[in-house]
Amino acid sequence: MRRRLILPLALCLLLTACSTVAEYASPVPSPEGSAAPVPSASTPPEETAAPAPEWGEQVYMTAYAVEGRPEPVFAPEYRLPEIENAQGVSAYEAINAYYAAALDDLASSAAELSGWAVDDFKASQITGDPFYAYVDTERYEISLETPARVSVLRSHYSNVGGPSPAMYPVGDTFDLTTGTRLTFAGLFTCSEEEARQRVLDAVLALNAQGAYAGAVLDEGNLTAAFQPEQFYLTEDSLVCYFPDGDLPGAVGSVTFAVPYTDLEDILTPWK
Repeated sequence: MRRRLILPLALCLLLTACSTVAEYASPVPSPEGSAAPVPSASTPPEETAAPAPEWGEQVYMTAYAVEGRPEPVFAPEYRLPEIENAQGVSAYEAINAYYAAALDDLASSAAELSGWAVDDFKASQITGDPFYAYVDTERYEISLETPARVSVLRSHYSNVGGPSPAMYPVGDTFDLTTGTRLTFAGLFTCSEEEARQRVLDAVLALNAQGAYAGAVLDEGNLTAAFQPEQFYLTEDSLVCYFPDGDLPGAVGSVTFAVPYTDLEDILTPWK
């Protein structure tokens, strides 16, 4: 796979790929006196199931330096998913392409952010104010994987030259049989409007129970900030998240895990 990487300083990335070997089964001899069946020319070959995805990383990292400072003013690093045994499996190749494009977007944003870091450092040299190096990173974990679906939780950490960093989640859910990124509406058998209200009601109920660190957040703020597409899946829950800064009075990102049992009558079944 081609990746566009911007490397102002000499840093490297290591990507490894694995191949899988299919298990071999010895042929079973036909019973004595009988002939083994010969498939006709018109019999279509049986479809081979795709192997389970083997997860690795596609990486972008670099560093930006300026004269007069031995350490970089900004060193972004992003590690996104890559299915290492994707070759020949169109669904897996589509997922890899999605993250390759996301990595390109992050690299472009980092290049723009580097200009701000350089300007802030130069300004600090003039004013005598302290300079805090910029940081921007992203990592991922698999929060759910079944034969039909995978949900990826990406954690983004950013500190643009101040004492207070920001952390926020990014959720991606894919159909492993097609490579399609699933939307909120795609999780349900009912209308999107009905599903949205059901999930929001569940979030508000969890909030009333103090599900966020024992505190009860303002219901109006929760309702206004609720974005259905901000979700990821776990083994037993649909997790709705509110990025850092979306909810007044909350520290960091807020999540509410809505049990599937609360939504089982409207959830699309999957394996």
